[in-house]
Amino acid sequence: MTYIKPVLYFVLLAAQAFAQAQDLPRVHILATGGTIASTGDNGLLTAADLTSAIPELEHVAEISIEDFVTIPSSRMTPEIQFQLAQRVNELLDSTDVAGVVITHGTDSLEESAFFLDLLVNNPKPVVFTAAQRPPTRVDTDGPKNLLNAVLIAANENSRGFGVTITLNDEIHAARNARKTHSTAVEAFRSAGTGKLGYVDEGNIYYLWKPTRRVHMSPETIQPRVDLIRLVAGSNGHLIRAAVQSGAKGLIIEVFGRGNVPPEAAAELSSAIEQGTIVVFSTRTGDGRVILYPWAREMGVISGEDLDGLKARMVLIAALGQHSDTKAIQEIYTQLSGSVAN
Repeated sequence: MTYIKPVLYFVLLAAQAFAQAQDLPRVHILATGGTIASTGDNGLLTAADLTSAIPELEHVAEISIEDFVTIPSSRMTPEIQFQLAQRVNELLDSTDVAGVVITHGTDSLEESAFFLDLLVNNPKPVVFTAAQRPPTRVDTDGPKNLLNAVLIAANENSRGFGVTITLNDEIHAARNARKTHSTAVEAFRSAGTGKLGYVDEGNIYYLWKPTRRVHMSPETIQPRVDLIRLVAGSNGHLIRAAVQSGAKGLIIEVFGRGNVPPEAAAELSSAIEQGTIVVFSTRTGDGRVILYPWAREMGVISGEDLDGLKARMVLIAALGQHSDTKAIQEIYTQLSGSVAN
């Protein structure tokens, strides 16, 4: 009997540890490639490679993994982003999934994250993370960013914040986040609002909650939406070329609050007459555009305060379920946070 008790004790401990593990929330990791997975020789690590390098994950959540795509994010497309949104919706519909983490390259991260914020309407957390420095470097930021992302996704208090992005211990709302530096670990910033929250010593702190959100459920998308920035001397030839090559929508980054050279305005008028949807966004990167009378009469849509990249993602989704410019304008207006007088 003197030997049975210690054996039973350790069996009990093992059973308790197993039960505790079973009680951990399940976080599903979708890997898509990017610098966080880059080996430096054109190779990319798998989701299994990424998670096996972070043993601390097993204390945070029950992890399931999936290699969705394995590409540099400069090769991301609207079609892949749409498929990613559909997959995330499927996962979140599962009762045993507490949240989803997506590893992604930083090049197009802000576009993918915002696109999913538009298309995912489940309160469970969806967290994008990435790295500015690859795992081959001694100062790689990927493992810590991924651990933080899982911490956020596993926490039930992260519900209802929409799609978020975490790097460098910061949390940003997909609606506001922008990549502002090519290599710095603090590259992502949220103009106008500041960061959504942060992670400190394994604790999550939220500073505010996003309200300017819109949900869309298109059965298809329209990927042929081009983004054109006006510059000194713009005469409209890029607008004409885009329409001739089959663009169904155009996001025009205009000067200031809505200024367009006459030659470019004439090409926009022609584009709209041919059925192309035109949306204005300011090229300044912050602030709202307004539609001057000539633009309103022409049928231009205001992208409000969205930058060109995000205004494009809205139109790609909106053209999948709307052709009426008033309905599309309403989406941008809602995203602006406008309150009717």
